[in-house]
Amino acid sequence: MTYFQFKKYIKEALSGVAGEYAAYEAEKIVCHLTGFGRTALSLRSREEMHEIPTETENIIARRQNGEPLAYILGNVDFFGLNLYVNASCLTPRADTEVIVERALEFLGERNARVLDICTGSGCIALAIAANSHAEVLGIDISAEALAVANKNAEKCALSEKVRFEQRDALAADFASGGEKYDLIVSNPPYIPTADIAALSAEVHREPMLALDGGADGLVFYRRFLAVLPAMLKDGGAMIFEIGYDQEAALRSLCEKAALPCEIFRDYGGNVRGAVIKVKAE
Repeated sequence: MTYFQFKKYIKEALSGVAGEYAAYEAEKIVCHLTGFGRTALSLRSREEMHEIPTETENIIARRQNGEPLAYILGNVDFFGLNLYVNASCLTPRADTEVIVERALEFLGERNARVLDICTGSGCIALAIAANSHAEVLGIDISAEALAVANKNAEKCALSEKVRFEQRDALAADFASGGEKYDLIVSNPPYIPTADIAALSAEVHREPMLALDGGADGLVFYRRFLAVLPAMLKDGGAMIFEIGYDQEAALRSLCEKAALPCEIFRDYGGNVRGAVIKVKAE
């Protein structure tokens, strides 16, 4: 069997669970099993394999059972960083990279302080720190997720620019510390509780704590709009990821709070995030 045939075999085995991403996932699996990068694998595509790695069928079976590929392989690529992940945190997704892009556009070349709420694996915090002059604080209620985030900070050699703390953004005293930031970002839980049951088997493998946004999916946004403006410096901004169908709801919340709201889309053209500049620069 050639490397090309091996990749095709895995792609076909995953077509039912991975759909249009089966080819991408097959390549990731082959690179993981062989230790080759994408370019090296491409150059060897017609070469015969000496043996089929023993892990192959186990990986295929786990993926067919709905386990996220990132959890199986133990890593995922996000905004140029290769991050460690496990079932304690959400799998970083490519769509979330637009949140980082907007953050970097806002920050420019400034030395800045950034707060990342519901940091999970630390993907947004670390991507911002790696590509700007900002110092970033990432917070999360989950100690297990923070362990992943700290491991990623070490892996990416960013421990001097990013720190992580266990804090509850919904706690009554959350904004009482007097901290001020140039930018606050968040990809909070935003799925309505009643909708969670209908999510795919793959998503059900991820922590519900990071998915459940309350009865209407807006619990965190209400809290953020109420308390975060006081935590921003003059000219500061908030950038949030939101659900594809939450534009009208978020605009309504911002209007009630007398805050301007710019909605932006992801690479697939879906509503993905909001920029809220609280104070005029």
